[in-house]
Amino acid sequence: MIAIAGEAGFDLVDLRLSPATPTDRVYDKDALKALRRELPAMLRDSGLGVWDVEIIRLNDQTRPQDYLPLMETAAALGARRIKSVCDSTDHDRAAALLGALCDLAQPFGLVLDLEYMIFSGVKSLKAASDMVGAAGRPNLKVLVDALHWVRAGDMEEIKSMDAGRLGYVQLCDGPLRGPHAREALIQEARTNRLAPGDGEFPLDALLTAMPPNCVASLEVPLPPGCDPLAHARMLARAARALVARHNQVTP
Repeated sequence: MIAIAGEAGFDLVDLRLSPATPTDRVYDKDALKALRRELPAMLRDSGLGVWDVEIIRLNDQTRPQDYLPLMETAAALGARRIKSVCDSTDHDRAAALLGALCDLAQPFGLVLDLEYMIFSGVKSLKAASDMVGAAGRPNLKVLVDALHWVRAGDMEEIKSMDAGRLGYVQLCDGPLRGPHAREALIQEARTNRLAPGDGEFPLDALLTAMPPNCVASLEVPLPPGCDPLAHARMLARAARALVARHNQVTP
C-alpha cells in the first residue's frame, strides 16, 4: 500500500495497525516493533509521510494503556494522528476514556480524531462534538467522513459547528439517498463508495466548512477486480480536481 500510494502521487498515507473489523490483522507488540524497523525505509523510498494510524475502537472495556504500543509505533513512524471510533452508548464514560487516551498520546505529539458513524455509538456530528467538548483535551478533534456526514443528515449542522473541534476530512462520494438498515449502511461504508465527483454529495459545502488547509484523506475501497495502482491514481486525480475546482470558486 505504501509503494502504491507513493507511485500514485499521494503526499501522506494512513496505516491500519490495529484492527477496525473482525477480519483485520492483529499486530502484537513484536509485530509493531518489526514495523518500526521496516517501514521507515519504505516511506523514505516512496516519498511519503504518515498522516495517521488506526484504529482505537472505544468500548466499555477499553483500557487506555493497552494502546501505548500503538502510540509508540505511530510516533516512531512520524504519524501525527490516531483515528478513533466509539462503540459505546455511555457517552460520559467514553469521554473520560478519550481524555485518558489523549493524555497518553500527548507526550508522543499525537492528536486523536473521533470519527462518528450513524451505526456506531456516536451517530452524529453534534454528538461527536459534544463528546470532544466533554473530554476537554486540546489533542482531540472530530473527523468528518463525507459518507457519514451525509448519511447522518449533518449537511446543515456543520455550518454552525465550532471549527476548532474539527480535525480533518475523509473524501468520497455517493448517492444522496442511501440504505436504511444498519447492516446495509455498514456494507456501503466498507465496500460501496465512489470517487469524489462521481456522486451527489455536496463536497464543496463540506470543504468550505472544514478548517482552512486541513488535510483531506481518501476513503474509497478497492472495487473487486480493479488494479490497486490504477484505482489509487484515479482517486488522487479526482481529489485534486475537486480541490482545484473548489479553490477557484471559494475566496
